[in-house]
Amino acid sequence: MYLFDRNKMLVIGLLVAFTARTNNAQDNLQQPKPDNDSIKQAAKDIREAYVQDYEDAEQGAKNKQILATKLINDANSEADPKMQFALLKEAIRLQAEAQQAEALIETIEKMSQLFEIDSLKIKVYFLKKIARSIKKKNSAGSTINAIRSVANQATSSDQYDKALELLAAVTDMGEQIKDRKLVREYEAITERTRQESELYQTVKQAQGTLEQEPLNAPANQLVGEWYCLKKNRWEEGVTYLALGNHPEMKKLSRIDLKTEKTPDDLVKLGDLCWDLAQHRPDDSNALKERAVFWYEKAQSSVSGVTGKKIANRVKLLKPENSPSGEQEDAGEEDKEKEEPLLAKKSKPLTKVKPRKVDAPRNLAGAQLWSRKGVVLIALKQPPVKVAGKNNLYLHPYPEPGRSALVYELDGRYRSFTGGIGVPDVPGYRGRPQSEITFSVIRDGKKKQIGKTSRRGRQSFKPFSLDVTGVKQLILTTSCDGNFEGCFAFWLNPVLSPEEAKPVMEDSERR
Repeated sequence: MYLFDRNKMLVIGLLVAFTARTNNAQDNLQQPKPDNDSIKQAAKDIREAYVQDYEDAEQGAKNKQILATKLINDANSEADPKMQFALLKEAIRLQAEAQQAEALIETIEKMSQLFEIDSLKIKVYFLKKIARSIKKKNSAGSTINAIRSVANQATSSDQYDKALELLAAVTDMGEQIKDRKLVREYEAITERTRQESELYQTVKQAQGTLEQEPLNAPANQLVGEWYCLKKNRWEEGVTYLALGNHPEMKKLSRIDLKTEKTPDDLVKLGDLCWDLAQHRPDDSNALKERAVFWYEKAQSSVSGVTGKKIANRVKLLKPENSPSGEQEDAGEEDKEKEEPLLAKKSKPLTKVKPRKVDAPRNLAGAQLWSRKGVVLIALKQPPVKVAGKNNLYLHPYPEPGRSALVYELDGRYRSFTGGIGVPDVPGYRGRPQSEITFSVIRDGKKKQIGKTSRRGRQSFKPFSLDVTGVKQLILTTSCDGNFEGCFAFWLNPVLSPEEAKPVMEDSERR
């Protein structure tokens, strides 16, 4: 019999210790923000030192971008923290004036690695400023993408006030540029975010209750459902569910908390989540996804009727694994009805900015991915460039999460080719600590490209996929456990208007 109250206290203790350790690590790596007077004086000195560049910057946005880049590069070699901070601050201001939202975010993240700042607050301030300066519809796209990314960052960290500020800025911008479709879209997103924010307030109240009454069942249930069903953070929420007041969720959480799980346990967990989904329509997707998570872990160990049952349920939730002939026929008919407007030439994916990035962050808050194949091995070391052109680095989350890059293709390409693997990273000799899974999602249909726990030549695998008519392409990497050394790379990924030429078995669309 499990003593869940002790288990919960142990988990909370470990979380507190980990948070303290993380904060200490950040304290060692980041410097305090310089005082305002020092920053102002440094800014004056910078303007005097770069007087001609500032005069040129008055001529237009392009010159502002050039000066911002120069200041950022000089900040890399600047020894004086006050001057380094002021150089980056000036670069951010210039990027905002030039409406370079995505570049501005990268510079703020760089600043956050070096100094103790509220990077999210700074991003919100400048993105709102850029949004107010947008006057034409055709210049709004990159700003909207940047705002959407930061709003997602705010909601994932439960800072709903900042997310709502950003969403309101997009709505106001839509009114300003007379884009009614954009206004309607973001009014709907804002309403959903506001409802989630209100629910979060009740969760905070429940967390306050648990500080006084750790075994309060309704409060545990509310907090557990928030983490598990709304945030997909089951590792954090399942202990609360074990102390909650829902019998079936208590039952599944007790199995979930077992250190060692048998194949029967895995199937039982999947069944419990699947059955709950039938009775909780609002949470059906979250519960079925969790059910499939357990079913996929059990599939290699079960057979017979049970094996067929869970295989059917996985296919039901993920029809892309085995589409019916009717679906394929319908897809062909649709292609015949509407031929996509193809691109004129091939394009490396590294030249395309993702609409959305979801990747893990280091202790300083920087996302671990790169369009230039640049790897961060350790926080105290500079980034390392891996040999080769047009390589995407995307560090995986441990399961059940994943890292993802989202691209909008608008049906302009027919093939997507390249390779996957873990290259030899200069300065790092170890192998990935966990097996990495590479997958591609084409308009919601998932295709696993390969898995590896090796590095170097033995880890490489080529791919060639049909993306005819595909509007949205998502690259994902994930792993089951410790993601140390999991330097996952998409090697020379290229979009082409030419038809796909298979380079491996079963490369046709599934």
